Amino acid sequence: MWRLNSTAWIGICLILCAVVLIHRAVNLRAYCETRGHRNAIQMPKTPQIAEKLRKLNTAAKNEDSERTYRILCWILTDPDDLDNRTIHVKNTWTQKCDIRLFMSSAENKTFPTIGLNVSSGKKHIAAKSKAAWTYIYNNFADKADYFMKADPDTYVIVDNLRYYLSHHDPTVAEYFGHSMKLKQHNFTFMSGGSGLVISREALRLLVTNAFPLRPTCIPDGVGEDWKTAQCLSKVGAKAVNTSDEFGRERFLLYRPEIHILGLYPPWFYEKDQNNARRGINCCSDFPIAFHYIRPLEMYVFDYLLNRVQVMKTN
Repeated sequence: MWRLNSTAWIGICLILCAVVLIHRAVNLRAYCETRGHRNAIQMPKTPQIAEKLRKLNTAAKNEDSERTYRILCWILTDPDDLDNRTIHVKNTWTQKCDIRLFMSSAENKTFPTIGLNVSSGKKHIAAKSKAAWTYIYNNFADKADYFMKADPDTYVIVDNLRYYLSHHDPTVAEYFGHSMKLKQHNFTFMSGGSGLVISREALRLLVTNAFPLRPTCIPDGVGEDWKTAQCLSKVGAKAVNTSDEFGRERFLLYRPEIHILGLYPPWFYEKDQNNARRGINCCSDFPIAFHYIRPLEMYVFDYLLNRVQVMKTN
């Protein structure tokens, strides 16, 4: 058997150290790139790094999927609006919700709708909303993690909503939407048009605390969005600012072109919590909801968002 002198042993140790350092650098570079820190380590991308990135991206996706929460979507409608608007919401985006319910003043077993025994019309929208939240808590509280109320002219990108909510906790009392200011009551509420999302804990507090202890919560009439927010705030639920890291809106109160071109009504400039931003930077790259979408446009949105693919060339 041959023996290595001290110089050879030192050389072997240096090679092993170099291998370890390169391996650690590959791991760190891959980790940084998957977390968005692309300038953390400047080194050329090799096949080994590409493979590390692939594995870490897969792990990150699996981690995200473990935090995918169940979403119940419910639509506030009326018997005479089922064929006019609600059917188009039923045929499009609501199919991506884990549970979808259609709340009406009368039951329709064919559509189907849940009858709330409340008079139809906008004048009773608050009473209908209160009855809907109560029904959902009594029958579905343990079947979903987040609960979204939307209108028949709201289009929701459920995938973006699901991803956004994956960074929150349904056991925390929170509610989400497009933030508006109500000066006379000095508090923030979520405009009903682009949808209201509340956590499982917020739903529990609303129905079991706010409604029994404060019978005047959500009195009948119009303005169910700010009335609901008022009740939620009184039981400790937090209104979450849903704008992105650049201050751009995720829940859009109007159609896309209204926000981009800034064609807002005068009152919007006064009440919008985010100062009624306009232009191409009005809206997040990952919007969640749009309002005032016409019935046939629901299918256009559905096609553009779920079917169209863009080929990128060098």
